[in-house]
Amino acid sequence: MSFADAGTAPRVPGRTWTIIVLLGLSGQIAWNVENTWFATFVYDTITPDSRPIAAMTAISAAVATATTLGVGAWSDRLGRRKPFILIGYVLWALSTAIFPAAAIPQSVGIAVFLVILLDAVMTFFGSTGYDAAFNAWVTDVTKRGNRGVVEGVIQALPVLATMIGMGVSGFVIDSFGYTPFFLALGGIVLAMGLVGSGLLEDAPDLRPARVESVWADLRRLLSLASIRENSALFLVFIALCTFSIGWQITWPYEVIYLNNTVGISKTDAGIITAMIAPVLLLLAIPIGRLTDAGRGFPVAIAGYIISAIGFIGFAFSSSLVWLAVFGALKSVGFLMNIVLVAWHRNLLPDDARGAYQGVRLIFMVLIPMVVGATIGSVLIQTFGESAIIDGRAGVTPPSLIYWAAALVTLSTLIPVAILRRRSQAH
Repeated sequence: MSFADAGTAPRVPGRTWTIIVLLGLSGQIAWNVENTWFATFVYDTITPDSRPIAAMTAISAAVATATTLGVGAWSDRLGRRKPFILIGYVLWALSTAIFPAAAIPQSVGIAVFLVILLDAVMTFFGSTGYDAAFNAWVTDVTKRGNRGVVEGVIQALPVLATMIGMGVSGFVIDSFGYTPFFLALGGIVLAMGLVGSGLLEDAPDLRPARVESVWADLRRLLSLASIRENSALFLVFIALCTFSIGWQITWPYEVIYLNNTVGISKTDAGIITAMIAPVLLLLAIPIGRLTDAGRGFPVAIAGYIISAIGFIGFAFSSSLVWLAVFGALKSVGFLMNIVLVAWHRNLLPDDARGAYQGVRLIFMVLIPMVVGATIGSVLIQTFGESAIIDGRAGVTPPSLIYWAAALVTLSTLIPVAILRRRSQAH
């Protein structure tokens, strides 16, 4: 089976596109806030130490994966996605808005504990609404032949979210502080989540899956027999995992790196993002169309090589223009998720679409965020320069983290090449 034999599929209705954009964009705004500004908030207001950030990232990844596994399988068993999406998005927005309360205690230890706790709560609701239910719903309402284009739009939404989350937010934080920023972003997620959830209906052919129990079904999905039976699907997961590890080596620390190592303000970091975003947006839909046309794997191979070059160039850059150029190149690898996630949707068993979203998160979130963020933190603590930041002793990230990310990104070519060869053989 290959991309090319997907055939034609009905056009995606306008209402479905509206729901995808509203829920996809608001969800990515929330995730961007967590992945970028939670770490920066900790570094700026609690302690300039990368270790709490790595711990927060790892615990968040574990919560996201466990939640998506459980809720995804639960939604399969009930044959319902909408209640999980509606409740998840509302509580997700509220938990994002109250995050600054973690900095109220004067004790660094208590503040770090609250940061990790509130981040875990926010992640639980986000994974319920977005990762488990919304992602399964997208698979429910799409077909072979249009999933590449749909995934192109979905993968463009994080770029838009980053424009909002960094392009506007850096200025807001510099001008007004973190509390107004988190309140505003939480309000945006709440409004868009309510409208999108209100428009959404479950797919008419969605039926309750016949499983003994949620956890029995999960054990079956992760058994050796299931992995062998769905080996192509797990190869996709390995490819997603490898690139995501490389991305997470740098991403939690990128604003910190730009602020404290390169000497660029949060506002200027937002300008860099604003310069990168149009390039990625222009590429997303064409990559989706190439994926639907059966040329996804060659695109992915080229994309990961370009991304590795971008990471290396970013490590050498210090001006806004060159940081934007190489930032765009390294982000091309992120767009290769269009190819791999669209392909994974084609391989999902019909009775386990929700449960497999949790399996995907093991490879795309849990392992990368634990391993990648830890590698980044170890490199920072070992090779970073000691500095006094706002009167507190800290360590600034070295450019070496981008070299490490480039090396891991190139490793993604191995599972992608295997997938390409296997797809051509069928």
